Amino acid sequence: SMVRVAGNRVVGVGPRSAHIAGLPYACFASLDDLRDATITTVRPMDGDPDDYLVLDAAGGRFAVTMTCAANALGRVPEGDFARCDQDVARAALKPLAAALGTDVAGAARAVLDAGTAQVKAVVDAMIRDYRLDRDTAVLVGGGGGAAAVTPHLAADTGFEGRIARNNEVISPIGVALALVREQVERIVPGATQEQILAVRAEAERAVVAQGAAADGVEVEVTVDPQTSTVRAVATGATELRTQDRAQRADDTERLRAAATSLKAQQERVKVLAGTDAYTVYGTEVRRRFRANRQPVRVVDADGVVRLGVPNARVSTTTVGAAGEALASLVRDSTSYGDGGVRAPAVRLLVGGRIADLSGVLEPDALLALARSELRSRGADEPVVAVVESRA
Repeated sequence: SMVRVAGNRVVGVGPRSAHIAGLPYACFASLDDLRDATITTVRPMDGDPDDYLVLDAAGGRFAVTMTCAANALGRVPEGDFARCDQDVARAALKPLAAALGTDVAGAARAVLDAGTAQVKAVVDAMIRDYRLDRDTAVLVGGGGGAAAVTPHLAADTGFEGRIARNNEVISPIGVALALVREQVERIVPGATQEQILAVRAEAERAVVAQGAAADGVEVEVTVDPQTSTVRAVATGATELRTQDRAQRADDTERLRAAATSLKAQQERVKVLAGTDAYTVYGTEVRRRFRANRQPVRVVDADGVVRLGVPNARVSTTTVGAAGEALASLVRDSTSYGDGGVRAPAVRLLVGGRIADLSGVLEPDALLALARSELRSRGADEPVVAVVESRA
C-alpha cells in the first residue's frame, strides 16, 4: 500500500495500492532507476486524496510502500517473496527521510508505524471481542506483503509473530477454499426462543442456498438485549475446502501445539476430552488467595489450536443425554448480578463442528440453540461442552 504524507510527517498508508495505481514498487527498481529521485504527492485514482507519495526519478515514477520500508529496516526474511536489495530500499526511503527531517531508519519506522496502526486496532478489537488471552496470542501473516506488516507489528505489540508458509499464494488459495458466509440481523424486542431460532434457520438456509454443504454449516447467534438485536452469522464450507487432506498431526504434535499455546510444560498438560475431529487439552494454574484456573485449548486433527478459553469447565456427554447435562451445566455456571442474568459462554464440539453459543446471555435461549445444533445428530454421538463462566 502507498504512503501518504502531509508536510513533514507520514499521515497514513493506503488503502490505495501501488498495483491498482499502476506504479512499480520503488524497492524493486535498481539503484540507477532511482537516481536523482525527488518526491511529490499525487491523486492515484479518481476519488483518492491527493496526498499519496511517489518518487520521480531517472527510471520513471515509483510508489513508496510498506514493503520498501520493511526492507529498508532489514525486517523481511531471507527468501521471502517480498525481499529485495536493502540498498535499493534504503535509496527509495532516502528522499522521504530528507522531507521528514530524519534518517532512513526513522522514515521507514514512520511508514511502518502508520501502516500497522490500522492492523493493531483490528487485532486489539478481536482480542477484546473474542476474549483471547494476550499472553498466548500469536500473529500469523499471510499474503505476499506479510513481511511488511507482521514483523513490525509483532515488535510493536510484543506478540509472537510469524509468517505462514507459502504466504505469497494464500490469497488465491483462500478464494479457492472460501467459506460461504451470510449474516441475518433482526430487531426483535423481547425475542422468544422461537424467534431466535427462526433467525438462525434463515441464516443457515441462506448459506446452503449459496452452495455450502448443509452438514458443515456453522451458525453463531448473538442476542443483544440492549438493542433488541438478534444476529445470526452462518458459515459453510465449499466442496474444495471439505476434501480430505492426507497429512494429520499425531498425538505428540497436538500435545506440543496445546502446550505451546498454554505456555505450559507438556507434562503439565492433560487431555480433558475429545471427538473424532478435536482434542481438548487443559492445565491447572494455581493462584494464591483465589480459585485455581483451568485454561483450555481445542486442537484439531491438523494440530491447529481452534479454540482457546482462559478458564473453562469441560464435560463430555452424548446427543441423547445432552439436554439434561447441558441444563445442569448452564444452571451451575450462570451468574447473577446488577447486570441481570448472564448464562455462561458455551461451545459444543460435535462431529467436525465447534458450535459457538457464547453470544447468548439468556439461559433458556442458550439451551434452545443447543438443541437446535444437535437435532440432526445420532443419540449416541459424543458431545463435548466447553463452558466458560462470565465474570
